[in-house]
Amino acid sequence: MDGDGAWDGVDVAPLVRLAQDGFVQALDSVPGAKTLLIDPTLAGPLGLLADVGALRQHGVEKMFWLEPARPGEASVLTAPTQQLLYLCRPETRWMRTIAAHFQADSTVHGENRQYAYAIAFVPHRTEPCLKFLREHSLLRSIAILDFGLEFNVLSPDLLSLEESGDFARTFLDHDHTTLFRSAQALMTIQSTYGLFPRIVGKGDMANRLCDLLVRQRREHFASDPGNAALQALSPQVDALIVLDRTVDVVTPLSTQLTYEGLIDEVLGVSNGFVEVDASWVGAAAPAAQGRSAAPVSAAKRKVRLDGADDPLFQDIKDNNFAVVGEKLHMVAKRISQDYQGRHDANTVEEIRAFVGRLGNLQSEHASLRLHTYMVEHLLATTRSERFRRILEIQQNLVAGFQLSQQLTAIEELVYLQVPALTVLRLACLACVVGATVRPKWLDAFKTSVVQAYGYEYLELLLALEQLQLLSVTQARPKGVRTSRFGDLHKPLRLIDDEVDESAPSDISYVFSGYAPLSIRLVQTISQHDRVLLARKKAQNERPAAARIAGWRGVDEAVVHWPGASFDFVQEAEERATSDDAVKTTVVFFVGGVTYAEIAALRLMSAQQRNRRFLIATTSVVNGNSLLAQLSHSDVL
Repeated sequence: MDGDGAWDGVDVAPLVRLAQDGFVQALDSVPGAKTLLIDPTLAGPLGLLADVGALRQHGVEKMFWLEPARPGEASVLTAPTQQLLYLCRPETRWMRTIAAHFQADSTVHGENRQYAYAIAFVPHRTEPCLKFLREHSLLRSIAILDFGLEFNVLSPDLLSLEESGDFARTFLDHDHTTLFRSAQALMTIQSTYGLFPRIVGKGDMANRLCDLLVRQRREHFASDPGNAALQALSPQVDALIVLDRTVDVVTPLSTQLTYEGLIDEVLGVSNGFVEVDASWVGAAAPAAQGRSAAPVSAAKRKVRLDGADDPLFQDIKDNNFAVVGEKLHMVAKRISQDYQGRHDANTVEEIRAFVGRLGNLQSEHASLRLHTYMVEHLLATTRSERFRRILEIQQNLVAGFQLSQQLTAIEELVYLQVPALTVLRLACLACVVGATVRPKWLDAFKTSVVQAYGYEYLELLLALEQLQLLSVTQARPKGVRTSRFGDLHKPLRLIDDEVDESAPSDISYVFSGYAPLSIRLVQTISQHDRVLLARKKAQNERPAAARIAGWRGVDEAVVHWPGASFDFVQEAEERATSDDAVKTTVVFFVGGVTYAEIAALRLMSAQQRNRRFLIATTSVVNGNSLLAQLSHSDVL
């Protein structure tokens, strides 16, 4: 970000156009009027690419959500057009649905079927889907297309593949499809902006992704030797940093305390949208309602959390929640004063000037209304005794305080019927950061979870054990009392007792005292410590970024933290650039990133004169979504 908070790193507009062009090409591949049948998980990504008006321009007359076919039930489809286009992820359940529609059509109309069928796989067809269609004799009767959607641009500095469930697939099921897709998307960035001069990272799956990326570069160059972007290092991007989620599970298991992060924790954010009470985004409430709690109605409405269209959200989304209320109060006072300006407008010119500002004032007023209600809703959670107790346990665990007392407190939460995922997050956190979680306690805890919440949690418990998130702490050498996580406290300065939430100078503000391990690793790789030191010496000017340091001179506790450490330099023609030119460092998260980590990276961008961090990820997650995807139970 520049001094005004505007993004001045690489322009991601080409990636937006690439996705839009791919979508249009998929639509136009089916000629004439058509009906779209859409995989519900694609609603968010597609909503970012086109609106209803744009779809109509390309022949879309009607849209339906796909629903899994139910055995024994007729699947008769009624559509207003002959052409049907299915937009879906390559999953067998959707093949069953399409087969059921096709069979019902054939049963009624025989060989002269009423509809013509086409499937656009997002991002690509897979052999299991083709095998299903082949076995059901559908492959010759259905047109097969690919809509290779890669990065969704959620904001100018945030790209996401929006691969829901990718953490479970990659780390639990050992399915590397997402890694392959990630490599393809990162190759698109290289084809657009030039090669990453350096690829640095940590984590076994991150290392695997690096290998895939290097191999794909060779394959792309062999097939397209004339592509200049693949022959020269990027003049705009100085490095790619890759981290996988297993390197730092502490951060997503902890409760995010930034405004956007807390919205995700409490309300849930999906594809940049949040579902809120419809009355929060309606007309201004009557004066008689005053400043009472947010109104409640049965109706819900999805709202895009977009800083480009909502300057107020752009200003507060990365703030610690503790200071958001005061900022909203200040905005409310300013808007009130601006409205008062209508009384001071006496001449025609002054009235015209006020009317010209009225549209912006009304937009600001609507935004203020939404965020005021949203904050009031979040306050109902954060002011509760339960929330404070959970936060206290988390912070004590991360700081290494009195593990036995925290384990007892977690057991008490089970008896109090605190939501199961919340309790399991705390238990996993204890196992990851604790020095002495013993088998006896763990066995008793698992038994109490099943008894309190039901046998449907057995699958999740087994998955957590398999991933070593809910397992006995590994024995330390004799005489060593700290955990392996505790060994990182000092070299990475994970705990900050002097955090300033209102005017943060350190990333620890996003958790009110805990600095995300993942982002400390990014700081280590990019020599950010030296930047901060320089900043202290030159308070009036943001320092220039240091060169990417890799793992040179890093504390042994960091290097030996689980997960491969790698540092790869790509050899190619180097284009000369100014030392003070703004460079972008791409940080890619395998297995998901949290909004708290995003906010921390944005602070780092703001602290340097000529380095910006472009965040890319397989998905955006929080602790609940991370755990829920490890089980197939609908209860979770």
